[in-house]
Amino acid sequence: MHDVERENAPPPREAPEKVERARAFCTELFVRLGGAVDVTVRETPEAIGVSLAPREGNGVELSGALVEAVQYLVNRVVNPRAEGRKWVNLEVGGFPEGGDPAVRAMALRLAAVALRTGKALAVSPMSARDRRAVHLALLEVDGVSTRSEGEGIFRQLLVIPGAKPKTPPAGS
Repeated sequence: MHDVERENAPPPREAPEKVERARAFCTELFVRLGGAVDVTVRETPEAIGVSLAPREGNGVELSGALVEAVQYLVNRVVNPRAEGRKWVNLEVGGFPEGGDPAVRAMALRLAAVALRTGKALAVSPMSARDRRAVHLALLEVDGVSTRSEGEGIFRQLLVIPGAKPKTPPAGS
């Protein structure tokens, strides 16, 4: 299988070993950082969700920068190879139902503009979490597909009018 095909392959529906690896990594990391954090893991067919809930006496501030860094690290640990990649999303204080409504609304506006103009839109660089939310929000929108291009902080999201690929993007 070519590298591009592996990267675009759908995630495995169930990956108990990845779920356990995510739980163990996050639990151990916060213990080593001196945090008192409950780690709850939930798997869906598309991703693995990890909820971080600070307990009484927690000494680690669960800031956005720390959560983004831990999310990056846990994804590298859980998905060392592109093949069979299942994205891990970290949330603080519980699992959001339906994701961030502002990101979803932005994704739908981008899809409408791409369909109206017939041109691909390149969205300015955003966090991996927000890119993933846009990919997921637009999975069910007819006539629009998404793709991420670039590396690191220069990685950007493309909203493309036209036929959808046979498989949705596995990563952002």
